[in-house]
Amino acid sequence: MNIASLSTDQAPPISVPLRFFAVAPLFLVLAALMLAMSDGNPFAAAQTPALLAATHCITLGFMAMVMMGATQQILPVVIGSPLPASRWVAWLTSVPLGAGALSLCGGFMSGNARLFNLAWPLLGVAFLVFIIAAMLSLWRATAKNVTKTAILLSICALAAAVTLGILLARGFATGTALDYAALSVAHITMALGGWVMLLIVGVSYQVVPMFQITPAYPKWLSAVLAPALFAILLLNLALLLTGAEQTWIAAAGISFWLLAVCFALVTLKLQSQRRRKVADATLNFFRLGMVSLLLAALLWLVALLLPAFDMPLRLLSAIAFIAGFAMSLIQGMLYKIVPFLVWFHLFRGGVNAVKVGIPNMKEVIPERLMWWHLRLHGGTLLVALLAPWWNPAAWLAALGLLLQGILLGYAVFTGIAVYRRTLRRIELLAV
Repeated sequence: MNIASLSTDQAPPISVPLRFFAVAPLFLVLAALMLAMSDGNPFAAAQTPALLAATHCITLGFMAMVMMGATQQILPVVIGSPLPASRWVAWLTSVPLGAGALSLCGGFMSGNARLFNLAWPLLGVAFLVFIIAAMLSLWRATAKNVTKTAILLSICALAAAVTLGILLARGFATGTALDYAALSVAHITMALGGWVMLLIVGVSYQVVPMFQITPAYPKWLSAVLAPALFAILLLNLALLLTGAEQTWIAAAGISFWLLAVCFALVTLKLQSQRRRKVADATLNFFRLGMVSLLLAALLWLVALLLPAFDMPLRLLSAIAFIAGFAMSLIQGMLYKIVPFLVWFHLFRGGVNAVKVGIPNMKEVIPERLMWWHLRLHGGTLLVALLAPWWNPAAWLAALGLLLQGILLGYAVFTGIAVYRRTLRRIELLAV
């Protein structure tokens, strides 16, 4: 693992990213409970209250929580520009994000307008603070690399997604007449295709070669991919909001998915060329994510050819993207990032850390736990894809999600416990 290119001296306190990582698994548990509370099969349609609530619990409470925490670590270390007042930013994003996600999901489950009215200001504060802080960090950064470009574009996409989401939530609460169908598609596209996809692309440029010991991404891809994806998303947004013909909207969608397929195939090829041919659970999380991205693209494209099955195929595509692609990569990254943070911050203890003997990265979280989680995640994804047609699969998916939340939470807190225990020994030696 080569960390020579990282600005490790500018890393924020370990408590900044870990507070996000520690809370995030809780929302997987809550999402599972929301699915289990549904009247009937929650996967029967894309707009069932339980599925909407669980989806936002995953995307806001879990995915956004991890992504915002990771970004606050990535910007100073990879881009070389720390966020201003990082501790305050962490508090002013994590607390309202968690409270806003709970309120929004409660609103979907109950249909209570007051919960929507509580959710959108909380989420607005969380994302506004994060976006301003991230933009200030990027503006001050002197580094010019493809990761910085991808992160900048992902933050811009996030701003658009949040604006649309707040408009929708406030509309639900007040009963305002809006084109909810078009706004919802635009919101989903900018949130998943923009914020999630672009951030994963940008982070992958660093994480895949560094942690998985692969060749670097080819320059022809890394220089063009993020700007091209963002340009297509902006075009798609304009087409949706102006009520353009479906042919043009479909053309923009095809272009997006073809670029996504290119990214997945190149990543899989790089992983096949890795220099250490040792079995690794986090690598397989990444591989599962890339295969799921290919599946999501295939299902979306087939939906264009089979209009009669448009809605179920698009639902399956969304499941493959969120649960298969995004969750696989985020969980795989967590199993690398948490041990790295623990090792790195303990290593900064100097001579006393060497005397105590700090754990290496593989000793922070047991490898066997990661393999069990990978198998559980793969099984959960499989039954989730079967759930729209097979009712028992819906409850199996909820159970799998519940167990994943518990397992991931245990893994993160295991890492925190190792850090605190070793730090205490270092401090005692210094007395």
